[in-house]
Amino acid sequence: MQDPLPDTTYRSPQDLLGALPYLLGYHPVDEIVAVYLGTDHRILAVAAEPIRFSAETLSEHLMLRVPAQPCAQVALIGYGPPPTRPTLTTIGRIIDLFLPLHTLLWVTGSRCVCLLDTCACEASRGMDIAPATSPVAAQLTVDGIVALPSRQALNTLLAPDLVSQAETETALAAQAPDVTVAGLLDDILATAKKGQRLTTEQLAPLALTLTHRNALETAWNTVCACMWQRDLWLDVTRRVPDRYVAGPATLAAWCAWRRDEHALATVACKRAVHQGPGDRLTRLVTSVVRTHVPAHRLRRPAAH
Repeated sequence: MQDPLPDTTYRSPQDLLGALPYLLGYHPVDEIVAVYLGTDHRILAVAAEPIRFSAETLSEHLMLRVPAQPCAQVALIGYGPPPTRPTLTTIGRIIDLFLPLHTLLWVTGSRCVCLLDTCACEASRGMDIAPATSPVAAQLTVDGIVALPSRQALNTLLAPDLVSQAETETALAAQAPDVTVAGLLDDILATAKKGQRLTTEQLAPLALTLTHRNALETAWNTVCACMWQRDLWLDVTRRVPDRYVAGPATLAAWCAWRRDEHALATVACKRAVHQGPGDRLTRLVTSVVRTHVPAHRLRRPAAH
C-alpha cells in the first residue's frame, strides 16, 4: 500500500509554499507545480514539471496527473525568472478550461506574486516569502518528511557508490556464472522488510540473478509502493557494478512510479538504460514512466 500524502490543508499562499517542497520531496527550481485540492481545500496530490516545455505540453502533462479522488480545484505555482511568467499565465488559462483554477502563483527568488487578475489574496500585490520557516514546513519536518535541496539532488539517491561497487565486484568473482539461488528473492525481501541492509554476500547473487529475464520479471511482480521497497531498490542500484544496474534500477523506477514519485522514477530509468536499451521489461517501465500517467490511472501492464 502506498504511504499516504501528509494530511495538509491549503489555508494561505504561505502555507502552500511552505508545504510544497516536503510534498514533492525537493525544493522546486524552474518548474511548475500543480496542487490538486479537494472540496475542503485538502491537498490530494501534487505534480511538478520542468518549465522548459511549451505551455500546451505542460498543461497536458499536469491534467494527466489529476488524482482519482474527487478533485474540486487546482492551484498552480510556477518557479522561475521573469521570462517564465507568460508561460505560467497561458498554462493557467488552459488548465482552467478543464478544472477550476484556485490560484496561480509565480515565485521568483524570495518574492511571490499572484497572477490571477480577480484575486484578492495576500500575494495579489506581491509578497516576500520564507517557506522554510513557515509553521507547515516545521510540522512536516517534525513528521519526518524530508525536502531535498533540488530535483538534481534526486540523482544522488541513485548515484553509484564506488566503494560498495568494488566490494560487490569482488563477491561476484566468486559466484558461478549460472548461479541460481533457491528462495533468494524471498530472503532478500524478508531482510529488507525488517529494515536491514543487504550484505555483500546477499547482493552479489541478487545482481547476477536479476540479469536473467524470468528472475527480473518475478522480482518486478513483487514490487509495491512501500517505503522499505523504495529503500531496498535504491540501495541495490547504488551498490551493484554498472553492468548489473539495469535490473535493480528498473525495479527502483517501478517502485517510485507506483509511489507517484515521478521525478525519482525518471532518474532511475536513466540509470537503467545508461548501459544500453536493456531488457524488454526495462523498456516497458521506461515507456510507462515517460507517459507521466500516475499509477492509479493505469492498470498494471503484463510483463510479456
